[in-house]
Amino acid sequence: MYDDLPYDISIEVAVSAPDLDVEALHHLSVRVMAGENIDAGTSLAVLITDDDEIRRMNHQFLGIDEPTDVLSFPMWEGEFGDVCMDLLGDVVISAPTAQVMADEHGMPFAAVLDLLLVHGILHLVGYDHERGAKAALEMESRSMELLRLLGHEAETFGWYLKPDAAS
Repeated sequence: MYDDLPYDISIEVAVSAPDLDVEALHHLSVRVMAGENIDAGTSLAVLITDDDEIRRMNHQFLGIDEPTDVLSFPMWEGEFGDVCMDLLGDVVISAPTAQVMADEHGMPFAAVLDLLLVHGILHLVGYDHERGAKAALEMESRSMELLRLLGHEAETFGWYLKPDAAS
């Protein structure tokens, strides 16, 4: 179904989310990766899961024993980061947390998923809002640009895209 995509994108949905459009997430991933000049053939894995699983991962890998909205695991980091350069990394999104965010801010679930996927992919390519105010502003600005290119009114995500927001 996705043979025409220039990237190897795997999206696994491990939770009931009837409003989730996997095809739309594939296309969003392609557009963001292309916008970030990621080489064709690069692999990205996306897992849509629940709060329990993302909490387990957050605790196991980051030492934070609580659920979060999105986690990113860049493959270029760590001891073997240079072994296979065509692996971008993994993005894990909590569907229940995304739904709560959508409800709290009066936004469609799909729009919040787009936001979280953009956020996750930007982390994979090296943006990190936790490295200080300048880095946070750079990530926020790039997020806004990408969300606009994807057809969103990026300003509606101001509640999330704050330079001092940790997510």
